[in-house]
Amino acid sequence: MGSSGSKQEESRDSPAKTGLQGPRGEKKILDLCETEEQMEKMRVLLLKKKINQLNQLSLLRCEIERIHRERGDSEKRGSRESRQEETSKERESTPEEKRYDPDDPTLTIVAEEDQLDFELDNFPSPRALMSCGHAVTPTSLTNWCRRQLDQGQRFFVCGMPDCDAQWSFEEVRQMALLTPEEIRYFENKISENTRDCFNTKSCPGCQSTVMRSDLNDLCTQCTVCTNDRKEPFFFCWQCLREWRGPSPRTDRCDNKDCFNKSLETLKNCPDMTFLKVKGVTGCPSIRACPSCGFLLGHDQTGCKNLVCPRCGEEFCFVCLKKKKICCETRGIYDLCSGGVAPRQTSIPALKWEDWYR
Repeated sequence: MGSSGSKQEESRDSPAKTGLQGPRGEKKILDLCETEEQMEKMRVLLLKKKINQLNQLSLLRCEIERIHRERGDSEKRGSRESRQEETSKERESTPEEKRYDPDDPTLTIVAEEDQLDFELDNFPSPRALMSCGHAVTPTSLTNWCRRQLDQGQRFFVCGMPDCDAQWSFEEVRQMALLTPEEIRYFENKISENTRDCFNTKSCPGCQSTVMRSDLNDLCTQCTVCTNDRKEPFFFCWQCLREWRGPSPRTDRCDNKDCFNKSLETLKNCPDMTFLKVKGVTGCPSIRACPSCGFLLGHDQTGCKNLVCPRCGEEFCFVCLKKKKICCETRGIYDLCSGGVAPRQTSIPALKWEDWYR
């Protein structure tokens, strides 16, 4: 027993056993130290790398901000220069710079107000008289005539109340001191407005452009379809479908739902009351021009006469007669001798030769 226990103690305390265990334990400790040192080095390297990245990002942000600042300054300078250039161009080409020459013998210079300066712009030019006797400046005349063209008119009328003067394009061109660009614009608008008045439409059969030869007949023949089909082809100018029923007719064809919207407007519009014309009751608020059929409304102010913006005819809104005929017996603020004309049940049509009067 004693010898056996002694052997076991010797075995536990054997230098061989101790020597074998000692080096393995020391190696583990060395490995851990080396690992910690390596990890610390890696952390330092990563930290330096991150710092470098942050520095690079910071530099990049600074560079981006610098580029944006330069670009913004450049855009601001460009925008400012562009605005200055546009302002300069506007100043050079603006019609407000147009002035009459006080020494021009062809002008009648007067010390009167600009009677077409409706917006009180006080254009810096001497005033000159138009053929109707009203004082204008080149710019106010240009603006007034341009407004008429933009509203679809093909002629020029004075803007003063109770003045029925019509100005020729030659007079407007000279008195408005129109620039070459303005002359081209005016000529193109006059041509365009005149062309629109001819009221061309597309044939429902072939889509070709057709112009009516008889403005008092809705039954219209298409020569293209007639030639293609080897038989006459007619369509309704109002509903744009193949014609049905007898002809000629001015109201409608026999197609279902063929009706004239203008006639419906004339039929259903309410009556109006003049503010200055005496004794007029039961007058429709919308009338068709007795010359060309263009629908017009009266604003209740002023006299009873209107100028049609399409054909230029001046007529009485109450009796539908031409102004000259109506005024032979009654004043422009009095009830007409023939009373109030009834509501119109047909749309007048203008003859082709009347467009060139």
